[in-house]
Amino acid sequence: MVLMAAAAIIGAVGSIYLGISKKNAANALAGDMQYQGDLYAMEAFRTANIIEEEGQKFAAQQSLQYIGSGVQVAGSALITIAQTKKYAATEAAATRSRGEAQRDLAYSGAQIKQNENRASMISGVLQGASKLLSVGVEGGTTKPVGASAQTMTSSSYNAPDYYYPGYNTPGSTAWFGGGGGTIDPRLEF
Repeated sequence: MVLMAAAAIIGAVGSIYLGISKKNAANALAGDMQYQGDLYAMEAFRTANIIEEEGQKFAAQQSLQYIGSGVQVAGSALITIAQTKKYAATEAAATRSRGEAQRDLAYSGAQIKQNENRASMISGVLQGASKLLSVGVEGGTTKPVGASAQTMTSSSYNAPDYYYPGYNTPGSTAWFGGGGGTIDPRLEF
């Protein structure tokens, strides 16, 4: 009986530890996923700034070329320069948007991973608690909690005072601490 209780305690502690370990590993992985998302966003913002800067430079070069060619910066020349600036701004905004979307996706994945492993930790804790509660001792009878008690006496059937579920089933001669014999199959379990 002491060995069963000790085994249940060890199993419970192991389940709880496994659940907590999984959650800690998931938190570390989630942090890495969020960091990767932040890197995507920072790279996208840097690229967007470069696109805008190059667009401004190109528009300035266009303006100088028009002036150098003797064309006034008005009318269609001005429209072309404005379109160049608008194109650069649009491309930069799209690049920023892609970076933000990648960051959001990484953050969502990290949150999902944390939630999955939070559930795994809770499951481990509940399994551990279940193992501890499953070893119920009632009046010399070891049984799972919620099961009906069965009391065996050594005077009847030359059997021990304890029934171990899964080890000495009806018709079995695998008694622990007793003198042998078979269990009467008419007994209720």
